[in-house]
Amino acid sequence: MPSAVPNRSSEAAPLAQRLLVLGPFLSLGLVLVVLWSLVGWFSLIYPRSLIQDVQSELQSTADNAAGETDALLREAEGNLRTMDLLLLTRRTKEEGRDATVSLLADTLREGSRGVTDFMLAHTDGRLWRIPSGSTPLVELGPDSFLQELKDVRAQTVVVGGPLRLRPGARLVLPLSTRLSGDRGQFQAAVALIDLDMVLKLYRARLQRPGQAIFLEREDGLALARVPEVPELLGRNVVQDRPDRKLPASAPPGGRFEIGEASLDGKDRVVAYQTLRSFPLRIFVSLEEDRVLGGYLVQRRAVLGFSLLVSLTAIGLMLWFTRVQSRARLAEAERQATADASPMGLFRATLDGRTVYANETYLQLMELDRAHLAWGWLERLPVQEREPARQDWMKRVAEGQAMDRLRHFRRSDGTEMVLAVRTRPMRVHGRIVAYAGTVLDVTEPARQQEATRMLSAIIDSSPDYIVQTSPQGHIVYLNPAVRRRLGMDRDTPPKDLHQRQFFVDGGERFEREILPAVMRDGHWHGRWAVRMRSGGELPVDCTLILHRDEKATVRNFSWMLRDITDELAVERERERSQAVMSALAHSSAVEVLAVDTEQRVIFCNRTMEQNLGLAPRAWEGWTAEQLLGEQRYALARLQIERALKGETSVEEWRDEAAQDRGAPRYIEWSYGPLLGETGQPIGAYGVGRDVTDTKEEQIRLLKASNTDPLTELLNRAGFASHIDTALERARDRGELVALLYLDLDRFKPVNDQYGHPVGDALLKAVAGRLRHALRPQDLVARLGGDEFAVFLHHVAKVEDAQVVADKLVHALSMPFRIGALELHIGTSVGYCVQWARQADINALVTQADAQLYRAKRAGRGQACGSVCASDVTPAA
Repeated sequence: MPSAVPNRSSEAAPLAQRLLVLGPFLSLGLVLVVLWSLVGWFSLIYPRSLIQDVQSELQSTADNAAGETDALLREAEGNLRTMDLLLLTRRTKEEGRDATVSLLADTLREGSRGVTDFMLAHTDGRLWRIPSGSTPLVELGPDSFLQELKDVRAQTVVVGGPLRLRPGARLVLPLSTRLSGDRGQFQAAVALIDLDMVLKLYRARLQRPGQAIFLEREDGLALARVPEVPELLGRNVVQDRPDRKLPASAPPGGRFEIGEASLDGKDRVVAYQTLRSFPLRIFVSLEEDRVLGGYLVQRRAVLGFSLLVSLTAIGLMLWFTRVQSRARLAEAERQATADASPMGLFRATLDGRTVYANETYLQLMELDRAHLAWGWLERLPVQEREPARQDWMKRVAEGQAMDRLRHFRRSDGTEMVLAVRTRPMRVHGRIVAYAGTVLDVTEPARQQEATRMLSAIIDSSPDYIVQTSPQGHIVYLNPAVRRRLGMDRDTPPKDLHQRQFFVDGGERFEREILPAVMRDGHWHGRWAVRMRSGGELPVDCTLILHRDEKATVRNFSWMLRDITDELAVERERERSQAVMSALAHSSAVEVLAVDTEQRVIFCNRTMEQNLGLAPRAWEGWTAEQLLGEQRYALARLQIERALKGETSVEEWRDEAAQDRGAPRYIEWSYGPLLGETGQPIGAYGVGRDVTDTKEEQIRLLKASNTDPLTELLNRAGFASHIDTALERARDRGELVALLYLDLDRFKPVNDQYGHPVGDALLKAVAGRLRHALRPQDLVARLGGDEFAVFLHHVAKVEDAQVVADKLVHALSMPFRIGALELHIGTSVGYCVQWARQADINALVTQADAQLYRAKRAGRGQACGSVCASDVTPAA
C-alpha cells in the first residue's frame, strides 16, 4: 500500500527554484556591498587618518613655537624685573638720566641682539627712552595698553597689543609692568619686542604651503600671524567669531578643525599650545584643501569608477529581472488559470503518486501540499484503498482512461460526490504520466433531490398553491386547490384564468397588489377569493414574482391559506378586548399596563384624568414619562418585579397630587402579564385611592399619641418620638438633654377651685412650655402634673441648665384663669449626655433622680447631672 510520507523532493523543489532565482541577485548584491564598503572607508575613515597625521605634525610645530615665544617673553620679563630692582635701589631725582640706569638699559638692548628695547612710562600713555630727556619720546594717549596696569599689582607683566611708536616705524609687541615704588613721573617699565623678529622666528617654522602660525592673547586679541592678514593685528577675533573662543575647561594644548572666514576665509586643520608663563596661545594651522588635495582627486576617481561599476551591475540586474519576470508571469498565468478553474486539475505518475494539483483540487480533496502525493488514496475508507490502487495499476498497464464517480466524506462529516476523469499523457507514443480532472457533483445531486422534496411538500401542503402566467392564465394547481375545486389530480387547468377568482373584478389586484409585486418582487396580505359555488373565501395571500436571467417576467406563484377560523377567533378576541377595555375605563381605580421595555400599552381613563392627560396622549411613552420622575421612582421596583413574574402590593403617598389639592395615598398592586407560554410579556398595575382610609388611620394614631387636654404628646407619643429624635442626634454626634418637670402647688389649686380650673391651668402651662422651647424640641404631659422635655442639638452642657432655669422662671409667673390669679411653680430635673452614648432608660432614671433632688432642695429648683466621662463625644 502506498506510503503517506510527504515527498521531500517536492518540498525541496520550490526552495531550489527560489535560490536559482535569487542567487545572481544575492551574489551581485554582495559584490556591490563589498565595493561600496571599501568606498565608504576610503571616503570617511581614510581622510580622518590623514587629518590626524597632519594635526600631529602641527601640534609638534605649535609646541616648538610656543617654547621659543615663551623663552623670548620670559627673557624680556626678567629684564624688566632687573630694571625695576635697580630703580628701587637708586634714589636720584632723575632716574631717566641716571648713568647706571642708562648703562643697564643699553646692556639689556645689546643682550637681546636688538630685538627688545626698554623704556620708562606713565600710565597716561607717555613713554621715555633711557636715557630720557625732559619730554617723553612718545605720547600714546590715555587709551593705550598702559591702562591695563591700573588694575594689576606691581611686578605683574601685561602683554599689550601690537603698536607703532611713530608712523612708518616697525611694529613692536609691548610688555609692561608697574614699578615697585613711587618714582615720580615714571610708573611703569616697558619692553618693546620687535614683532618682525618674532615673525621671522615663526616663518622658519613653516614647513608646507598653506601653513600659518598665529599668536593670540587668551581674551582673543590678535598679536602676530604668519603669513600676515591685513588689519588683523590688534583686533579681537573672539568678538568677531565667538565660536573661536576656547572654553575655560580646554586643555593647554589640542587639535580641532575650524573655518577661518574671519582671518583668511579658508577652512583649516588646527593645533594649538598655551604658553606656560603667559596668557597667550600659539595656533598652527594648515589649509584643509592642502591636506586633502591629492586625496580628493583620488576619491573622485574611486567614486566615478565605483558608480560606473554599480550602474553597469544594476543595468544587468534589471535586464535579468525583466527576463525572469516574463518567465514568472507566464508561469503565474498558467498557474492562475489552473487555480481559477472550477474543476480540480492534477497530474499523477504511473504508480499513482500525485505530483501536481491546482488549488481547486486541494480544496475539493481537503488536502495540503505536504500530503498531496497519496492524499487521494488516504481519503478513501481503509477497506477501499487497496482495491482502488489495484484498479489504478490495471488501467495504467492497459493504457486506459478512467471516468468514475467516487464518494468521499468531508472533515465535517458530510458526504460529497466527485466525478473523476483521467487521460494518459504520451511522449513519443509512450505513456509517461496521467492527467485528470475532478468535479464536485454533490450540489447538482442535492438540487435534484431538493426539487423532488419541494414538489412533494407542495403536493402534500394543505395551503392553496397556484402558478399563473404573466397574462393571468393558471398553469399549475397543487392537490389542495384541486380538491377544493373538485378537479382530478391529472386534469390540466386549461381555460382557467385568475380573473375568475377575483371578488371585485380585479380592481384591488390592479391598483395595489400588482404594482407592489412588480416593485418589490413579492406581496403579502389578506384577501378574499371567489369560489365556484359563488361564496367568498378569506385567505392569507403571498404573491411571488419570478423573472428569468434577462429580468423578463416568467410567472407568478400564489400561496393562499384559509383563515376563516382565524378571523372568527380574532372577532371573538376583539369583543373580549372591547368588554375589558370598557370595564377598565369605567372603573374608579387606576389601571396601567406596560410591555417588557416598560413602554405603556394601556392606561385607563381614570388614570388619564388623575394625571391631567388627554385621552391616549400617552401613546409611545414609557412608564417613566407617564408617571413622572417622582411617581416612577416609587413604582420602578414594583414594575421590575412584575416583569420578573412577581406580584406585589405597596402603598405610597402621591406628593405630586398637592398641585391639585391635598396629597393622595394610593395602594398599587402590580403583577405580570403572561403570554401563551406562561412567560411575562409585560406588567400591569392597579392603583386604588385609599386616602380616606389612610387619613383616618393617621387621625387615630395621632389621637393615641396626644394628650387630649393639653394637645401635647402623651407618654406613648413621647416614647415613640424620642426614639426617632435620639437616633437622628446620634447620626449628627450631638449633645441631648432630658428634662422632667413636676408642678409645685398644683394639687391644692385643683382641690380648692375644682377640676375645670385645674384643666384650664394645665392648658396654660402647656402653652407657656411651647412658647419657652424651640419648635424642634419635644414636650409631653406624662400624666397629672408631670411633664417631660427632650432637647437635641444642645450646643454645650451648660445650655441644659439655662433651659431648665428658663422653664422654672416661666412657670413661676402668675397664671390668670378667668377672674383668678394663681401662683404655682415647678421643679426640674435633667440629664445631659452625648447621643452616641445615650440610653433612653438611663436618661429617664437620671432625670427622675435629679427631679427628686430638686424637690428635696426646695420647690422652684432645677437640678441636673452630667457624667464626667460623657462630656466629650465618642470617637
